[in-house]
Amino acid sequence: MSDAPHTDEQLAKAAHCAAPDDLYSLNARELISRTCRAFLDGVRATPTELLFNADLQRKLSDAGTNYAGAVQKIAIAQVSGVKNRDVAGRIKEIFALCDTVRDRLLKATADAPVDILVAATLAQQLGSLPADPQEREIRLSMMLAKTLQEDKDWAGKARLILSFLAAIPEGRDALADQVPFDKALGEILRIPIGLDALLGKHQKSIGARIQLLHSLALGKPGAADLSACPPLARDLADLLARHALPATRAALRSQMVAATIGTYPLTTGSAATELSALFDLTPKLREKSGQYIGGEEVEAALARRMSRLINDQTIYDIMGNTPRLADRLQRCLDIYGRTIGDQNLDFLKKYIDYLLQERTVSSDVAPKDTPMTQRLRGVTELHQIVSASNLSAVFRGKLAMRLEEVQAHMLEEGAVLDRIVKRGKSSADKAVALMDLCRPGTLIKGPELRRAQELAQRYIKQDDFLPSFMAGATSEEDKKRLLIDLHSRLAEIGLTD
Repeated sequence: MSDAPHTDEQLAKAAHCAAPDDLYSLNARELISRTCRAFLDGVRATPTELLFNADLQRKLSDAGTNYAGAVQKIAIAQVSGVKNRDVAGRIKEIFALCDTVRDRLLKATADAPVDILVAATLAQQLGSLPADPQEREIRLSMMLAKTLQEDKDWAGKARLILSFLAAIPEGRDALADQVPFDKALGEILRIPIGLDALLGKHQKSIGARIQLLHSLALGKPGAADLSACPPLARDLADLLARHALPATRAALRSQMVAATIGTYPLTTGSAATELSALFDLTPKLREKSGQYIGGEEVEAALARRMSRLINDQTIYDIMGNTPRLADRLQRCLDIYGRTIGDQNLDFLKKYIDYLLQERTVSSDVAPKDTPMTQRLRGVTELHQIVSASNLSAVFRGKLAMRLEEVQAHMLEEGAVLDRIVKRGKSSADKAVALMDLCRPGTLIKGPELRRAQELAQRYIKQDDFLPSFMAGATSEEDKKRLLIDLHSRLAEIGLTD
């Protein structure tokens, strides 16, 4: 079965049965569970019990309108859109399939009475089953159905199944003998009341439940937090750590998908807390192929959840405590990198564009009462953050160019290079000031940095540069130290050969 919950019509088409044995498939069992839900709840039974217990089938048949209504609903869905098929004909086919299954059960019961399963003697009971795989599974399913009918409590049924799974002896038939129990356990887990019986009821938020379902179905069951769960959850985790149980895992995955698609919040905290939990959950729902468990429906559900958290009303909350513009920008880009949904991404792009408007940058990062070097470094930091981001090349280029223009305007307005040249008394004074300006992180890599580097290089090549640079040295040791420092500075700004 797919992880994504089918609509009733989709499930009916997926569970189209042509032979009696087709009624035992996972899709068919789920279809029975949905269309006969009222009846199954009334008698506290699983699809396994209905499929392999003739008495229950008789009760369903005697229910009259419930049985006929369920068959009609299935037939209508299965012939919809199919040429040369009519509802009445399909209804007859479904009734015939059900009658064949029931007659087969009655004959099998008449040939050999069905025993109740007992965990303590399960090994001996399994040893007496037919060798033929199909006959063995049907007989074991009949025994399980009769045993489960003795318990009318979902937790009790689950407890029985878990005890039987734990009692199956290792050997050639072990995997095959697990199948009926695995399918029945999956049927219980697929209904909300059955899931609650094993894992306990979730509270006002669903995040912890989804994390638990993920650990049990896909992760490491032994690492799941079961402290608040019933003992049955620990028994389930123990079995999942040791056995494949594909039907059980499929049911857990399906419930994980259903919880994600639902409307319960992941947490009871703020928008920032909810978004953090959503970001933690999203990669767990993505498979190695890049597709989401549950497909497009889950991806759309995650996008909807994010849209409730990424908008005009919540943006300041999810930004958190980020007084610096660079921190706000980085936080926003981090959120952008983990966000899905075109609408959410477009909103974040607009917010990033707003953050990097020239007036915002000028007032936040480069106010005029701040030292020029600090102002320049602030703009360069923003440029570096943008350049390293995963924004589209076009949008990233647009923002980078805007910041380059802001910095160029600051340099021109402040006449930075002219002041350095005019204030310097010697070539060394001018070159050192220019080298400081060229240090990494001060100017954006581009035309303005190259201009400052070229000007610094011009003064370094002047005849009076080295004497004036070494003027303060009083010993050979000092001279050596100054030369090493000069070489380091030149290497740092990219002016060494």
